[in-house]
Amino acid sequence: MVKYAREPENPVKSAKARASDLRTSFKNMRETAMAIKGMELSKARNYLGKVLLKKDVIPLRRFSGSAGRSNLCKTHGHYGPGRFPEKSVKHLLDLLTNAESNAEVKSLDTDSLHITHIQVNQAQHGRRRTYRAHGRINAYMSSPCHVEIVLTEKEESVKKPEEDGALTVRKTKKQLAQARLKSGSSA
Repeated sequence: MVKYAREPENPVKSAKARASDLRTSFKNMRETAMAIKGMELSKARNYLGKVLLKKDVIPLRRFSGSAGRSNLCKTHGHYGPGRFPEKSVKHLLDLLTNAESNAEVKSLDTDSLHITHIQVNQAQHGRRRTYRAHGRINAYMSSPCHVEIVLTEKEESVKKPEEDGALTVRKTKKQLAQARLKSGSSA
């Protein structure tokens, strides 16, 4: 059994999935994961599909160096750089499908699932080499990542029934004095 960084509060109502050593940029995957964190499963799928079609953008909040500003970021309340990381989006869509099928096996309602936990970690760098001028060799490293995701079934909130004796609102001396002034009565 693989250990997750965070166990769900209610394991019966949640499903997990993880992927290791994905050959996609750690930085892009982290930004993509943070963009869908807390979303419902259907909304996250729809959003990632729009990113693949370049109709929506992934806002770059932390790893934003050298990326150009995107006008589509305004819809996310971010006025800065944004990109369309296709490889990361495809990997996340596959992972969401995996987590959804795990939820179906647990007989959870897939329409009420939302992403409660998503985490991206750096994996071991892939080492290659590139040949430079004058017979030199430099490192040519890749930055793969590990991703884990937890989907939880949203519980319907039950409204607390109102009691017969309604709570009395307590007022300060200043509030009572102001009320007397407004009504015109004296103390």
